[in-house]
Amino acid sequence: MSQQNFVPVLPDNAPFTPEQRAYLNGFLAGLFSRAPQPNLGAVAPESKPLTPLTILFGSQTGNAENLSKRIAKEAGKRGFAPTVQDLGKYEIAQLVSEQALLIVTSTYGDGEPPDNAKAFWEFLSGEAAPKLAQTKFSLLALGDSNYSKFCAFGKGVDERLEKLGATRVHPRTDCDVEYEEPFAKWMDGALSALAPAAAPAPTATVVEAVPAKTASTYSKSHPFPAPLLANVRLNGGGSAKDTRHFAFSLEGSGLGYEAGDALGVRATNCSELAEELLRALGRSGEEPVPDRDGKETPLREALVHHYEITRIPSPLLKAVAERSGDAELQKLTAPGANGELTKFLWGREIIDLLHGHPAAKFAPTEFVALLKKLQPRLYSISSSPKAHPGEVHLCVGVVRYDSLGRSRKGVCSTFLAERVPAGGAVPVFVHHNKNFRPPANPDAPMIMVGPGTGIAPFRAFLEERKAAGAKGKNWLFFGDQRAATDFLFREEIETMQRESTLHRLDLAFSRDQAEKIYVQTRMTEHAKELYAWLEEGGGFYVCGDASRMAKDVDAALHQVIQTAGGKSAEEATAYVAALKKDKRYQRDVY
Repeated sequence: MSQQNFVPVLPDNAPFTPEQRAYLNGFLAGLFSRAPQPNLGAVAPESKPLTPLTILFGSQTGNAENLSKRIAKEAGKRGFAPTVQDLGKYEIAQLVSEQALLIVTSTYGDGEPPDNAKAFWEFLSGEAAPKLAQTKFSLLALGDSNYSKFCAFGKGVDERLEKLGATRVHPRTDCDVEYEEPFAKWMDGALSALAPAAAPAPTATVVEAVPAKTASTYSKSHPFPAPLLANVRLNGGGSAKDTRHFAFSLEGSGLGYEAGDALGVRATNCSELAEELLRALGRSGEEPVPDRDGKETPLREALVHHYEITRIPSPLLKAVAERSGDAELQKLTAPGANGELTKFLWGREIIDLLHGHPAAKFAPTEFVALLKKLQPRLYSISSSPKAHPGEVHLCVGVVRYDSLGRSRKGVCSTFLAERVPAGGAVPVFVHHNKNFRPPANPDAPMIMVGPGTGIAPFRAFLEERKAAGAKGKNWLFFGDQRAATDFLFREEIETMQRESTLHRLDLAFSRDQAEKIYVQTRMTEHAKELYAWLEEGGGFYVCGDASRMAKDVDAALHQVIQTAGGKSAEEATAYVAALKKDKRYQRDVY
């Protein structure tokens, strides 16, 4: 490697914040890419000043943050001096002075901002937001088109910036779960649109100064075939639920994880459902079609391994509406039919659509082109690597239900529960979530709210703190339907209590009495103690259902702060905002 192609990149253990490290890496990349250097200590005298670029991210699970850092690295090669900032830490007063701005943000829940972007959105959408006539911007929105409010928050920020007078120099891109290709195109277009005059073409190769010693070749695009070590039903006999504990071996993978991370699982579809689809299509299954990577494969293989074959995608619904001439479908696919469409789609799958409209015919290649690619599922990891070296554990609720006279099955949960034999290989990868970690201070109290399978990461947190010898107090709020059958990991939790790893446990089994009791009920019952733990520097963690539970728990937290802390509603809101800013209120919700 010649010296002129070397660009120093700060190692992860350098004494800088992530934002400072991203800025310096971008600065160095831009500096070294502008002209060949005779030696590493010399700077070409003709180097021109780099153009400041602010990159803001709103992220719930880390994807937007990772993409922002990739943008900074590329921007540094194009004559920019990039600064990457978390929207939760961004000094909002700075916005009025931004001249070149890129925003990458996800949408979470029912079209809401991710947790770290809520304060930014409140300011941006409020009357006090400044005029931004000097700002040139572009925005990348991340989302999942299975949800009706796809990329809604990103769209809202994009529109609001324009209303405030900012100039959109490159169109917003709305990314579905497969975001790599649209992200790359947007990044190139946005950086080109913001490029300073006569910016030099990139000439250098960025080389990591300190390569990661434990880097694995396995990733989302190349998952590790992890042997299944355990598949244990956690619910007792007579339970209405089927919750499983799964354990996998990571030996030889090089994959590492931390408590709070998620495990991605690449499942295969139910072969019986694939066969039923083939019959409905009138096909043998041997017809050649493109797989998810564009390579040719038999239709049967494509339906089992490469495409989503349960949820009805919008393009297929529109195509069936057009070919069948069905008035109801045409009404449902017209603009503004969100409420009616959601009701129609609930409990209905692709097979129902084909059976209900046999006149709508499709060629094999045409049919798969209307489907979404089969995506990996992410599950909160329920183990600490310190407690289970070489293994990773999951706690998964198996999805089975009846609708429209048919039995339905969750794709990945039943894949793990029913279709993988003991010792069988499951394609997995680690999804790191730096926004969901136990308290960095081992002496700080930790409050965990995790009903149902939301207990998964908190089992990991407790194992982690025990293995690390952390002295901080731990409090768990857990709930489910019935204590006799649905007290997940009961023996382990009771052992942790006896050993004083778990200092407080409050249980809420909703169906063990006439009046339903939930975890948020227990929170308000113990408001004084809960507020005292927060005042002692405690971290507050929530995992589970985003649509109802997480909202109810958040409302209960505000109520606790008002009643026990003697604060007004506005003061409680400010208190919670401070918890989030200090990373003391973290959520892993879905």
